[in-house]
Amino acid sequence: MERTHRSAGTRDGVAQWRPARFASFVVEELADRIIRGDLPEGEVLPTEPALCEQFGFSRTVIREGLKLLEERGLVRVAQGRGTTVQSRDSWNLLDPLVLRIALAYDDDLALLDNLIVVRRVLEQEMAHAAAERLTEADLAALEATIERMAALYDDYDRFRDADQAFHAIVMRASGNEVGLTIVRTIHRHGGALPTLASAASRKALERTAKEHRAIYDALAARDGERAADLIAAHIDSAWAERKGRNKRS
Repeated sequence: MERTHRSAGTRDGVAQWRPARFASFVVEELADRIIRGDLPEGEVLPTEPALCEQFGFSRTVIREGLKLLEERGLVRVAQGRGTTVQSRDSWNLLDPLVLRIALAYDDDLALLDNLIVVRRVLEQEMAHAAAERLTEADLAALEATIERMAALYDDYDRFRDADQAFHAIVMRASGNEVGLTIVRTIHRHGGALPTLASAASRKALERTAKEHRAIYDALAARDGERAADLIAAHIDSAWAERKGRNKRS
């Protein structure tokens, strides 16, 4: 049965599937095996016919899946030599799927630790640049997010939304589009705030709001160097809090 050649519309009231929908399943499954270590570096994947048999999809779907894996740096497809699993240093760890799966197996938090270092360096530079570029409207928006944070100590999800909105305003004002994209990915998949589960975590959120106020004051004074130092210290303290909670749990 050739399921993969149906259109994306409907026929007789039944939703149809595109090959890409099936390919995404193949990518998810093989990426998980590779990142988990079940398919180690240098391993040659089964042949296309074998993968077709394994997944129950056509060669069109399997080839598309392997192409997507290759684009993410997880495998290398070579004519006549098969598909070989690549080393971790070839993986695109900022690809959302690769990052999500890798973080799921990041038991020692080493990957997340590296992401926080990258985030700190980028946001430090962007805060420095933003100090001279923030408009009065931007500053008003920053102050509004701090006020929202102060009212949301008992609602962690909304508190974190306000926290990230503050950082997003600063990063957009910096004009660094690449930095904004990278940090947004890190925020989405590896937020560094502690979970709201105790009086201690509420105290941490109160401290977080206070740190944001200090960053705002530096930005409002157009003191880029101080704003950069404060935002770096804020990121470090939030990450130290999360790691400490992880060790105690």
